[in-house]
Amino acid sequence: MKRALALLAALTLLLSGCSLPQGKVGTTVGQPVSTTPTAQTGTAAPQPGQAPPGTGDAPADPNAPRTPHQPVQVKGLYMTGYIAGGDKSFHDLLTYMKSSGLNAVVIDVKDDDGLVTFAVDVPAVKESGANKFIKVSDMPGRIKELHDNGIYTIGRIVTYVDPVLAKWRPDWAIQDGGRVYYDSRRLPWGNPYKKEVWQYNVDIAKAAVKAGFDEIQFDYVRFPEKHIQGFNYGVGRDQRVNTITGFLKYAHDELKPLGVYVAADVFGLTTTVVDDMMIGQEYRAVSETVDYICPMVYPSHYNPGLFGLKNPNAAPYETVYQSMLRGLEKADGLDISKHRPWIQDFSLYGVKYGKAEIEAQIKALANAGVRQFILWDPNNKYIRGVDYSLIDSTPALPHPKPEPKPAENGGTGSSGTTGGNTSGASGSNTTATP
Repeated sequence: MKRALALLAALTLLLSGCSLPQGKVGTTVGQPVSTTPTAQTGTAAPQPGQAPPGTGDAPADPNAPRTPHQPVQVKGLYMTGYIAGGDKSFHDLLTYMKSSGLNAVVIDVKDDDGLVTFAVDVPAVKESGANKFIKVSDMPGRIKELHDNGIYTIGRIVTYVDPVLAKWRPDWAIQDGGRVYYDSRRLPWGNPYKKEVWQYNVDIAKAAVKAGFDEIQFDYVRFPEKHIQGFNYGVGRDQRVNTITGFLKYAHDELKPLGVYVAADVFGLTTTVVDDMMIGQEYRAVSETVDYICPMVYPSHYNPGLFGLKNPNAAPYETVYQSMLRGLEKADGLDISKHRPWIQDFSLYGVKYGKAEIEAQIKALANAGVRQFILWDPNNKYIRGVDYSLIDSTPALPHPKPEPKPAENGGTGSSGTTGGNTSGASGSNTTATP
């Protein structure tokens, strides 16, 4: 039985859709897009049972901007819409968060099936049918309970992978050879160049703000891995990067006045490569555009040889530490509190992850000077007994020049099989996405 369950879990991970081909790391050098970021400074995280400073319920008038809350040093985890919607499952995970010192949660607002998790009053969502299967009947009530227990709330929106949108408006979808493009999981993508697609996702984000979320996190905010003529292939790097950061800047400008923060999930390898990998994500450009950048530095998603490691998956400390040193180097001069990595709380490719492996990743972040993290487990079965306070108590080390240099055939970074946090019925990038 255990063997069957392990095989099923591995298969689910392989079907998540953010992976890059296991090819060479790119070598194109380009100038990052310049924007005017809002620098954030971290504050001490609240104790369990104590509300984060400035965080409150949705305002009485849902259209009125809330008073901006103070930034929170996030020690968080991911919660699927299904878990959030179930009374017992929700409260079991909330109890664990309170007892373990976690202070933040990422909850699906729109998943990679294109469906919204709760009813939103957005005409295009109603017309598209994205609200046909509601998982959480009372999202404002859930958020209020989380706030009452000192939990900072982040709404995750899968941006461009969207079967509902592509079926409703195929003219808003990526086209390949004159037909709607489908990725390896048979999921179509919205067109990143279409301002109507930008508006659709931002309108959903605004509905999430009205429900009470403290922050909006955009996932799958990139081009597909496949090279598609006229979209991410046959066009310049600047066009790809400007399109992705352009959307994020638009979303930031629309949402920031409402009193929330904006974050973006990016492939883990963006901290290391010198180009945009043809997907439009450049680490510094995104860092300059949003309040928080969330690289998916899952060790299982890096190829052998990267950072001089025979098996990065079996070396969680070294992999995460080397990844983040490079990310910090790329974002030199920006506030270090912008960096909020996703870390691995699942097992894949024959390497068993438990308390020691998760704590190794947390220590690596702290040694690099990064004081935030989000745990990714698509099944929400988080390893118990982990000392999450290590993110605060472990001293930062002086930053050496990252060595060794990344191998040219290093890996995908975001996922050797899945890249980012993908939810889906099973829970999300059964490994990871953004």
